[in-house]
Amino acid sequence: MEGFPLIPLESIIFALSEALDSADSQLVSHQLRVSYIVRILGRELGFKGQELEALVIAGALHDLGLFTAEERVRALEEDPQVIEKHTVLGYRMLREFPYLRRAAEFILHHHTPWEKLKAETNEQTALGGNLIHLADTLEIWVREYGPPVLLRAPRILDEFRTRTRDFAPPVIEALRKEGQKELFWLRLERFKKETELIFQVEHSTYLPCQDMESLAALFAVVVDLKSPFTRIHSAGVASVAAWLGEAVGFSKPLLSYLKVAGYLHDLGKLSVPERILNKPGPLTEEEWAIMKAHPFVTYRILEKIPHFETINAWASAHHERLDGRGYPARLSSENLSPGARILAVADVTTAILEDRPYRPGMSLSQAREVLRGLSDKALDPEITSLVIRNLDHARDLVVRARERRLERFETWGYILEN
Repeated sequence: MEGFPLIPLESIIFALSEALDSADSQLVSHQLRVSYIVRILGRELGFKGQELEALVIAGALHDLGLFTAEERVRALEEDPQVIEKHTVLGYRMLREFPYLRRAAEFILHHHTPWEKLKAETNEQTALGGNLIHLADTLEIWVREYGPPVLLRAPRILDEFRTRTRDFAPPVIEALRKEGQKELFWLRLERFKKETELIFQVEHSTYLPCQDMESLAALFAVVVDLKSPFTRIHSAGVASVAAWLGEAVGFSKPLLSYLKVAGYLHDLGKLSVPERILNKPGPLTEEEWAIMKAHPFVTYRILEKIPHFETINAWASAHHERLDGRGYPARLSSENLSPGARILAVADVTTAILEDRPYRPGMSLSQAREVLRGLSDKALDPEITSLVIRNLDHARDLVVRARERRLERFETWGYILEN
């Protein structure tokens, strides 16, 4: 689409992978470190071009199907039910996106022992999936053994030599060869995303506008499913924001920016503990301080993606107010663009129509009163008036977003738990 720059796929994946791992302080950069191992050993195994790109992306997203802290803990404990569920779910989620279908195939097999896997699929797919399995295991072991990694490396290599039922001989041999180099271990221990991943890209796919929307919608699911009260929130915000943008005359490229910003505005909530997101009563001062950081975390995540400056400015300002009493930047009316104003109205509108842990979704009359109270103080009066006059339509957009999201869950075989 003219006016919308192409965006490198790996840059998006690495930024979002880092966000996913921020949900667990014990596993910060886990998937990115797995991706680093996969790139090094994948080259040794002969992966290159698009195949290597797909393998690296699979490493960066292999735990995409783990939505909650409980699921991550059970996965670390190798709970068979969670292991199978998250590999299948990750596969089904990514296969919907054309650029990620090959990565999805690797993810599907990344916990299958080699003795079983080699009979289930072709050799290249089996090797790729098994390589992620080894890299995942290796990254966890390096964390558990602790520093200095050069002292632990011989023991780790000896352990892998005995695991021939779990890991393919060529994969173990690739680790042995690369593991002889101190640099392999030191880069893992002192991991830096830019040096070990971004600057090592040999082949990169570039996304056009419409595909960026689809990818953002996919990642919004992961954010929303962290809490049972926000299962459709980002999809609702994106839908309402796109309607408002069209109503006030935004161009097609800017409407795409709005939708992507709507889908990704709450990425920062991945860093907020679930006990806070799901708390049925008022937050304590400490809890509120943690919650108020989430727009800035969103900003930090999105600033790492090339050409996302406008999207980031809108997404990270969704809790700012016209009167300057919002957060985190305390921006006032003269510093809030039309896109930021639209997203703020769309966020509030969607939120008040949804059930939350501390209240049920509001009726239309209640929602109108809340919006009138916020108009011209927190929210843009013209945009808010447009919503108030058409609140039935806004509610229908949120309902349809919910229906589409639930249909997607059904397609994936994902069962919601109350």
